[in-house]
Amino acid sequence: MHEEKIKGRRVIIRVMGFTNRIQTLTQQFVTDGFEIETISGVIDEIFDKGIAKIVDEFCDDPQTKSLIGLPERVKISSRIRLRLARKTEEKIRRLQNKAWFKVIDYHPDEREIREVKDFYLSLNGTLKMEEHKRKKRTRVPYPSDIDMALLTYSKKTGAPIVTNDSDLTDFKEELEGKGLCSGIIVVP
Repeated sequence: MHEEKIKGRRVIIRVMGFTNRIQTLTQQFVTDGFEIETISGVIDEIFDKGIAKIVDEFCDDPQTKSLIGLPERVKISSRIRLRLARKTEEKIRRLQNKAWFKVIDYHPDEREIREVKDFYLSLNGTLKMEEHKRKKRTRVPYPSDIDMALLTYSKKTGAPIVTNDSDLTDFKEELEGKGLCSGIIVVP
């Protein structure tokens, strides 16, 4: 639990459950001798896009507000956003220095990306995709290039993707069933 003052009210933000699940899962992987990998595009996107912008998108997302126990109408202050951005950057830098964490230089070919994009486009107009787009507040039926690259990397290496990204988790069964990734471990 984390406490902040928002609009003059004390608000308890429920982030520990999510953080604890990630830390427990990471520790389990490390203890079992696994390395944790991500593709270079993920790290590049974080720093190219800017951590502050990512934090802003996270704070403005209705799903985030629901996760931490805030009403959708409440705006998270710039002071809190700045603190989150600083903590996030610090954690990413520390993570990059861990012996068990690897950033892999991976660039899928266009055919692999096209296969993933075609899969998502084939779902356009279905009830499941329309609900997903409404929840994400987007008109685009497919995920970012980085998410599609993660899927192709998973398929190529046999490594599962550990994520809470709804672009992947909402279609977990379909992606796995079509063999577009080796597996998706959903972190609720």
